[in-house]
Amino acid sequence: MAGPASRRQVTDAPPGRYKVVERGRQLVVIDTRTGRPATRGTDPAPSSPPNSFPSMIEREAPPAIDDRSGHAVLTTSRLYDLKGPRRIVINEAASQRLSRGIGGFAIVLIVFAVVATLLLPWLWLLPALLLFQPKARTGFRSWVTARLDDASKAAS
Repeated sequence: MAGPASRRQVTDAPPGRYKVVERGRQLVVIDTRTGRPATRGTDPAPSSPPNSFPSMIEREAPPAIDDRSGHAVLTTSRLYDLKGPRRIVINEAASQRLSRGIGGFAIVLIVFAVVATLLLPWLWLLPALLLFQPKARTGFRSWVTARLDDASKAAS
């Protein structure tokens, strides 16, 4: 039973955009569209129309590592730091100071979660109520700022 499907010829796949050749004992990737060596900036897809909306990716983020010391850098926010935004280099001493403050806060949160879950479930409303209290927010921000100041002094 030889139908039209059996007489159809199989075609090869279209050639790829890039090819690898050897030049001077080195492998070089060639862009077949331009005929020149490909670079990392070569875009395989056609360029898209410009986006009219600002993108979060387009903003340049501050480096996460200090060039002078090689230590990590913490960039704070006005959301939780009264002196923010600021950059704090986290060396060993600053890391120990921050871990003590965060460790104490974590213990308080765990105790609150256990008590609120097992004994008094209505306590879960307390964080929501505190969120809308300006004095409570200011107190939390000043506590965090004090911990960050300690870490900044230890890093200096």
